Amino acid sequence: MGSLFSRIRLIYQTLKSISDSFSILSERISRDPGLPGPNPSRSYWCRPPSSLDARPSTPFPEHADVLIIGSGIAGTAIARTLLDSQSHSNTDKVPPLRVVILEARDVCSGATGRNGGHISPNTYQDYSELAARYGSSAAQAIIRFRLAHLPALLAVAEEEHLSESQARVVEQFDAYLHEKLYRRAKDALERYLTALPERRGKHTVHEDTSTLKLPPLHSYTLHKYHSRGQRIQLRYRNTQRDAAGHPRRTRDERMGRAPPPGHAPQNRAYPRTHDHAAPGARARAVAPGGGRAFVLYPGTSMFAFDYLTQLPLGDSMSDVTGSKESNIRKANAAYPPPAGELMFGGGAMLGGRAEAAMMDNIGVADDSETDFEVTAYLGGALERYFEPGWGEEGSGSATGSATASTMNEDKADANQEHEWGAGRMKAAWSGILGLSADGQPWIGRVPRGVSGREEPSKVVNDNLSLASPGEWIAAGFTGEGMTHAWLSGVALARMVLGETNVAPSDGPTSDAAALPPQFLITETRWKDADIESFLGDVGFE
Repeated sequence: MGSLFSRIRLIYQTLKSISDSFSILSERISRDPGLPGPNPSRSYWCRPPSSLDARPSTPFPEHADVLIIGSGIAGTAIARTLLDSQSHSNTDKVPPLRVVILEARDVCSGATGRNGGHISPNTYQDYSELAARYGSSAAQAIIRFRLAHLPALLAVAEEEHLSESQARVVEQFDAYLHEKLYRRAKDALERYLTALPERRGKHTVHEDTSTLKLPPLHSYTLHKYHSRGQRIQLRYRNTQRDAAGHPRRTRDERMGRAPPPGHAPQNRAYPRTHDHAAPGARARAVAPGGGRAFVLYPGTSMFAFDYLTQLPLGDSMSDVTGSKESNIRKANAAYPPPAGELMFGGGAMLGGRAEAAMMDNIGVADDSETDFEVTAYLGGALERYFEPGWGEEGSGSATGSATASTMNEDKADANQEHEWGAGRMKAAWSGILGLSADGQPWIGRVPRGVSGREEPSKVVNDNLSLASPGEWIAAGFTGEGMTHAWLSGVALARMVLGETNVAPSDGPTSDAAALPPQFLITETRWKDADIESFLGDVGFE
């Protein structure tokens, strides 16, 4: 009997522990995250700060036609689309559109300025699950929407002359470290290619790793790969075309300024573009979660969802971007040239405790600290992944080219380098992900039944052809903002403009960039979304 009572006691303690953990999690998710913290961990992309001052000295406007909360990639897409739409209209008859962006900290200092520096859509990895949930046609539309972000963002970088963004096409290697996962990925890839036959020929499966000639990571070989923009993701084993870019550069210079705390203008629309979501949506639909990212100096020899991206060398940027060297040098006057740094992120599966690690981070809206264990893992894992070819430790001066070294003599560059570590790890930071309870973004006008607020009735500028006043949202990208947020922002701006067809009317993404209806926020979808379903999907049940 003693053994039986001991077992019952153990079961009780286990169930109580699970219940207590879930209660704590539920309480965290329902808690108001408040404004972003004033002292975030220092992101490599956010230094030096943007020339757009988020704390203007000029008086804050008393009125605005559109008020945008958040200056990241979605907010920028909204502002750019709104302003471009007016520049294409008859400005003699249409009054200027007044757009104000609210930013709690610095420009582009939230999730967009704290990510991994790459644009990598999940395609075959997600297709089967999307097809099972929404049907094959809807799954294909969602995948094509994600893929449309690559040409869309490359086009924006070219149109806005953002050579310093380093937006470019690169090769991606998805590497599985376990045979079983590799076989499952191959099956998923074949199902995906059957559904989207136009993608055949864009993926290569390497069965024999001896045929995949990846030279040792030493400085001379790395120089060749810098100009090609090599990227490796430690998860799957296929090659696909991808794009990479650094979000600190993809900002529109017409974004506007943020007001003093607590001061908001009269408006026609409130698009929310950040992960401190609308109160009604927060409890059910969007929850914050923590993520970690790091910049490391590469070694001179050079299952987890870890990812690795490498910056080009400073003197090879013209080869990477196709820009003239004079433009590169001008850009680098503000932003020091890259020197082959490795962007390494992940660590959520640390020690096999993925579920506990994720549970601990869901509902946490704090990007001021980095996790010690994850920092230690990401600071040392690459040497183990690439042994024995890693070589001795690199440094800021050792990895740069002669041209980069010369340019780094500039005082601004010297001040920039002074901020970063001199050892293997140059920078480490954390960020907040907006986790969607059903895995899809939340885009569109927020129903009053969700927000719990009355829509504004006063219209300051009635000569504009805009949708009726209301509150709008673009959030819940679940860590995949670079392949969802831009075109979602474009679509949301077109909704605010009163357009019914929210896909771009021209350009490289016009056919594929229609917003999937599964992304639209509705009261029914909001009621159906719950954290239990989300936890079940990620493996807690």
